[in-house]
Amino acid sequence: MIVIDCMGLLCPVPVIKTKKEIEKLPPEGGVIKVLVDNAIACENLGKMADKKGLKCDVVKVADKQYEVTVTVGEGQVTAEAQAPQATPAAMVRGEGLVVAISQDKMGKGSDDLGKILIKGFIFSLAQLEVPPKAVLFFNSGVNLALEGANTLDDLKSLQEKGTQIRVCGTCVDFFNVKDKVAVGEIANMYDIVEFMDGAQKVINI
Repeated sequence: MIVIDCMGLLCPVPVIKTKKEIEKLPPEGGVIKVLVDNAIACENLGKMADKKGLKCDVVKVADKQYEVTVTVGEGQVTAEAQAPQATPAAMVRGEGLVVAISQDKMGKGSDDLGKILIKGFIFSLAQLEVPPKAVLFFNSGVNLALEGANTLDDLKSLQEKGTQIRVCGTCVDFFNVKDKVAVGEIANMYDIVEFMDGAQKVINI
């Protein structure tokens, strides 16, 4: 068994370290135990394992102490090594618009005006004939995807049109609002970077 100590490390570091160890495993596979200190890391490791078709077990040892065990069976690593690495669902490298929103207002000057502008901006995104491939939220931008936000209807409209909504897991954990996320999926920074890397154009707000 391989043990990776990621205590004190924020995502996407635990996910990246685990991916690297998986790539080093022999064809028959193996078992990797990852030590982390937050639930967001556990969820992100679980999503990574699920994408790869691997077994993942999470055990809470104590407060802020978790053990995530990823089991790689015979042939799985070899099969993945032979297959091209996929970009996030519905994303094809070089195609599509990705919008990255890092604040809950738009521009500098008046915060009240900035909040009006960001509401109008997201509404306008929902009116585009071809909607964005993805809208990514991090830092205070995550507030726009929470319960009660005046941007929820437009974001849900975008989601229904096929736009993928991703909310930074480290950010909602930092602000302690994870249970208030009302649209999209919680993602780690590595996922966010993959969306940006796979886009034809990125708009940063």
